[in-house]
Amino acid sequence: MRRLVPPKKDKRGDFTGILYMIVSIAALAMVLLIGGYIAKNTSQELKSAIGSDSAEVNKSFDKTINVAENTLPAVWYVVFASMLLGLFITAWFMPTHPIMVAPFIILLVIAIIVGVAMSNAYEKLYEQDALTDMASHQTSIDFIMSKLPYMAAIIGVITLIITFAKPGRENAPIS
Repeated sequence: MRRLVPPKKDKRGDFTGILYMIVSIAALAMVLLIGGYIAKNTSQELKSAIGSDSAEVNKSFDKTINVAENTLPAVWYVVFASMLLGLFITAWFMPTHPIMVAPFIILLVIAIIVGVAMSNAYEKLYEQDALTDMASHQTSIDFIMSKLPYMAAIIGVITLIITFAKPGRENAPIS
């Protein structure tokens, strides 16, 4: 019988996880800022355009505004923490050899540079007049995003330590 999917043999983790994480959380922060702006303004405009006397209709629009202002930053933190945990777990189970420290450090420098670019892009988006009101409700995301290069460096060093300082892997083969 012919297999359509090649067998997974000797699959190992890679060092690009930190780069994926930095780009993903920055992209999610931008999407949540714009999505929150759209949800809040659309709900406010629909609420005023409909002019409903129904408490249920007005309450549903208020709930949408509440989600845009309060729930979306919480979602970002849950995704951030989940990705961080996944990165640390991957680092723990990744078989490594000490010679791989140099490529990891080079990739860490690249991740920090990408973090600078993503942080600057978020800052430019955050400063737009149309997004100022929504941005005022996402100050915690702005704090982390403004420190994204530092976060990349800290997370990268912790991942480096977890990856290369775990016990029992002294003689791992170079692959």
